[in-house]
Amino acid sequence: MGLTRSARGSYETKSCPRCGAELYADMSVCYGCLYDFTRDAGHAPSALPSPAGTAPSPDDLGGDTEDLSVAASLAQRRGAEVGVVVRTASVDLWIPVSGCGTSVGRDPSNDVVLHSLAVSRRHLHMVPTSDGMEVEDLGSKNPATYRGRDVSGRVIVPYGDEIDLCGCRLVMTGPEAS
Repeated sequence: MGLTRSARGSYETKSCPRCGAELYADMSVCYGCLYDFTRDAGHAPSALPSPAGTAPSPDDLGGDTEDLSVAASLAQRRGAEVGVVVRTASVDLWIPVSGCGTSVGRDPSNDVVLHSLAVSRRHLHMVPTSDGMEVEDLGSKNPATYRGRDVSGRVIVPYGDEIDLCGCRLVMTGPEAS
């Protein structure tokens, strides 16, 4: 299927149901979140694994593509617990953040290790505060972005808000502001 121009001369587009990105109508995968448009339209997203950490059975998977857009429900489930939902194309995972903070980077010595060459060995450090998570760039080549701007130095990211780290979303969880 090729792209066709509409009457106004622009190409036909569609929206990704997962991330809302505007895509060309002939794309079968969203390059923002890797949503697969070719999967069965009637397939309901699978539930989160049980708290005990058991994975869903192969019968529950309904194919080779799963909807992993559960970061918001993970954040809500954690309530006032201070942590971060690490959301990648293949997994959503909540990680607690202690008072001394959590380091993120490619090096195995970090608390959160991201296996992408775009991520620096020691990329950033996050420390919880009463106002949100204090995120500090550690001299990365590809800085994280918060609300479209590069994180340089330190920035407070309110709980419930997120940063983008080389295609990985980090959603801050913690107590609601009073």
